[in-house]
Amino acid sequence: MSYRDVAQDMRKKASGLTYITLSDGTSIHYQRTPARARQVRVILRVVDGVLQVSAPKHISQRVIEQVIDRHQNWILDMLNTATKRIMRPIQAGDTIWLYGQNCILKAHHTNQVIEWAVASRQILIPDALQNGQLHNAVYTWLRILAKTRLRALAQDLAREFHCLPKQIVIKEQKRRWGSCSSKGNINLNWRLIQAPQAVQSYVIIHELAHLTEMNHGPRFWALVRAMMPNYDQHRKWLTIHGERLYDIQPEGILIRQE
Repeated sequence: MSYRDVAQDMRKKASGLTYITLSDGTSIHYQRTPARARQVRVILRVVDGVLQVSAPKHISQRVIEQVIDRHQNWILDMLNTATKRIMRPIQAGDTIWLYGQNCILKAHHTNQVIEWAVASRQILIPDALQNGQLHNAVYTWLRILAKTRLRALAQDLAREFHCLPKQIVIKEQKRRWGSCSSKGNINLNWRLIQAPQAVQSYVIIHELAHLTEMNHGPRFWALVRAMMPNYDQHRKWLTIHGERLYDIQPEGILIRQE
């Protein structure tokens, strides 16, 4: 079923959204979200089947809708893809990302705890766990693994580059991979445990550089490049694949149906 076919049904279900008719006659709705600090342009995202538009306050609705219309083909493709996604609890046989690799969840009758079999790219799970229990167990296991591994990596890199963050915190961050406060505290998004280690290192180095340069000016990027000359490719990986790191949620995993 295409997005065009379900547009009217979505119109009835949606609330708190703004409607627009595109130049090809398709009606869609969108949600305006706050812009980030120093953001100067309109950013379009499709999240959970809804077009989100992030724009500075001074940008008018008319300008926003012109941007939407110019990108209508991309938007409709993304919305059409979103109708092919379902959220359900994790099951044995599912695959999840860990260090940038697809790892299959395999029930194992001898296991009492969840274990990662690195060589075979398997996550061994106790077969006694039911679906709801299994999902909670895997979600919790991932967060604990992230807390241990990401903090250790950040500490190693801080020592290597002679940086002294006051505190390293691993937590959920809805819109950021990492952050550095004016007090010298570094926060890292636990979901980075799913990314390749080089990508994890880039985010950590990015935040360590903020201990010296609390901005994104030329001197900041020169410092990042001095610490990681090929940082561009890891930054690009996050741009391309970052959305997938949010597939696992407390209530379920997002399954993309072909």
